[in-house]
Amino acid sequence: MSGQFSRRDFFKVAGASSAIAVTAPAAFAGDIPEKWRAPKCTQWSWEKPVQPIPESEIKKVVETDVVVIGAGLAGVAAALGAREEGAEVTLIEKTKSWGARGGHITAFGSKVQAELGVKIDYAEIVRRLISWGQGRMDERLLWMFAKKSGACMDWAIDMCAKNDVKVTLWEGYYKGPTYTEYPVTHFFYNKDVSLDYTYGNSTGIGNDVLVPAMLKEAEKKGVKTYFRMPAVQFVRGRNGDIEAVIAGRKGNFTKFAARRGVIIASGCYASNEEMRKRWAPYSLRVDAQIYFPAKTNTGDCHIMALQAGGAMQKLEDHAATVHLEAGAASYGFLHVNALGERFKNEDVNTQSKSCTKELQPHGIAWTVYDADWVEQVKSQVDSNLAGGLFYGQMWQPWGSGWNKDVEIATQAQHIKDGKVVVANSVKELAEKMGVPADRLEKTIARYNELCAKGHDDDFGKRKVLMTPVLKAPFYAGRLVSSLLAMSGGLHTDPSLHVLDAEDRPIGKLFVCGAAAGDYFGSGDYPTICPGMNHGRALTFGRLAGILAAGGSIDKVPDLKM
Repeated sequence: MSGQFSRRDFFKVAGASSAIAVTAPAAFAGDIPEKWRAPKCTQWSWEKPVQPIPESEIKKVVETDVVVIGAGLAGVAAALGAREEGAEVTLIEKTKSWGARGGHITAFGSKVQAELGVKIDYAEIVRRLISWGQGRMDERLLWMFAKKSGACMDWAIDMCAKNDVKVTLWEGYYKGPTYTEYPVTHFFYNKDVSLDYTYGNSTGIGNDVLVPAMLKEAEKKGVKTYFRMPAVQFVRGRNGDIEAVIAGRKGNFTKFAARRGVIIASGCYASNEEMRKRWAPYSLRVDAQIYFPAKTNTGDCHIMALQAGGAMQKLEDHAATVHLEAGAASYGFLHVNALGERFKNEDVNTQSKSCTKELQPHGIAWTVYDADWVEQVKSQVDSNLAGGLFYGQMWQPWGSGWNKDVEIATQAQHIKDGKVVVANSVKELAEKMGVPADRLEKTIARYNELCAKGHDDDFGKRKVLMTPVLKAPFYAGRLVSSLLAMSGGLHTDPSLHVLDAEDRPIGKLFVCGAAAGDYFGSGDYPTICPGMNHGRALTFGRLAGILAAGGSIDKVPDLKM
C-alpha cells in the first residue's frame, strides 16, 4: 500500500470496512460480518487488525445496566444521570482517582445568572457560535446544549450545595466591540476558600471541587466505581450492539456486561501525537501541553470505537483548544516576534494569539509594556473595555473587579521563573528577550507614535487600548501556546450515540464530553463562551446518562429563548 491515504479511503476504513473487536465464543468468531473485520492494509496504528481478547484472560464478569468509561466531569455527570433514571450504573476509570481540569463551565440561563440579573439573547450566541465555525458542525447539538445547559447547571448547583460547594459567574470575560465574550461562565468553589488566584494557586476552586462533590453524590446513590481499570476493548454482539467493555490488564481482565448501554466519557486525545497528526496537524506546533492527570488523554476509547465500527466526525481539521496557559499573561499590550517586530492587532482572544504566534519566526512572541502596566490593565478590564483569559484573571468572581495585588504577585513569580524579563532600557530588554535591539527600539518608537496620534494605522487596534511604552522599568512576557484539549472527536448526533461513517448509530454505544465530535467547526475552539468544553461535558454527560438508561431528556426543562 502506498504511503498516501485519502480522506475518502479513511472513511471507508473507519466505517463499512472498519476493524472491530468482538469477544465471543469460538463458534461465533467465524461469523463476524466482513464489514466489521479489520482492513488488511493500513497506515495508522488503530487500523491494524485487532484480535478479540480470549475468554481465558477474562477473570471476572460484572453485569450492570450502564457502564460509564471515565471518571471526569462528563463521566460522573453521566453516571448520575443514568442512576437517577433507576439504572444500575458502573463507572470505570483507568487512573487511581477521578480527574478534573480547569473550572470554567458554560451554561445558558442558570439560576445564578437570573439571581445576578444577567440577561442575554441566547439564540444570538448560538448563531455566533455557528458563524465562528462556518456552519461546519451539527447545529442540532448546539441548540440542544443551549436549551438544556441551564437546567443541567442548576442540577449541579443543587447537588453541590449539599457539600457546601458554592458557585458564581466569572467576571473576567472579554468585552471588546469586535471580539466579545458573554457572561455565561460559571465556576464552583469551596465556601471558605479565598478566590485570590495567584500564579496557579487555585486550591478549592474549579472542577477540583465540583467533580468529587458530584462523585460523592453518585456513590451515595449506588453508582459502583472501579479505579485503575483501563478500558481495552468493546464487545459487539450478533445484532451489532455493544454488549460489554473489557477492561483491566493483560492476564487479568474484567468484562463489564451492559444491559442498556455503554457511555464513552474518556476525554480527548491530545496526548496521542499520532492521532493529532491524523486529525489536527496544526496542533503539533504548540509549545506545551497541559492536562490533569498528565498524559491520560490518549484517545483509548476513540480507538476502541473506531475498531468497533464507529467513525470520527466528518469535519477535519479537528478544533484544538489552545491558550496562553503556560507562559506570561498577554494583556492587550504591544506584541512582537523574535525579530522584534509587531505582527498583529493585540485586541483579540487568547486562542487567536496562540495560533497567530505559531506562524511567527520560530513560533516566538512577547508582550511588551512599561511601569504603568497595572493601572492600565485594571482600567481596561474594570471599564469593560477588554478582558478575557490571560488578560482578565482566571477566577475573577462576579462583582469583584480586577485584583492588582494578585497580578503583581503573579508577575513577580513569572519574573522569577523567567517567563517575564525586566530592564531599565529598551536595549537591555531586547538583550534579555534575545531579539535585535535596533528593531525592537524602532518597533516601540513606531508604536508610541501611533499611540500619540490616537490611531493605529498599522493594525487598527482600538484607541482606548493603545498604551505607549515609555516609562522604565520595561517588561516583556514570553507568550507560550498551550494545548489544553482536542475538541473534535467521535461522530455523534443528538441521540448521543456513536455513529459509523454512514451516519448509522452503533447500538448501545453513547459518547459525551471531549470524546464527542460534530460540535465545533474546523481548526479553532470558539472562545466567545469561555468554558464550552466543560459546559458540554456537564450537560451532555447528564443527558447521555439519561438516554443510555432508556429515559427521555424531555424531563430536563428547556430554556425559553
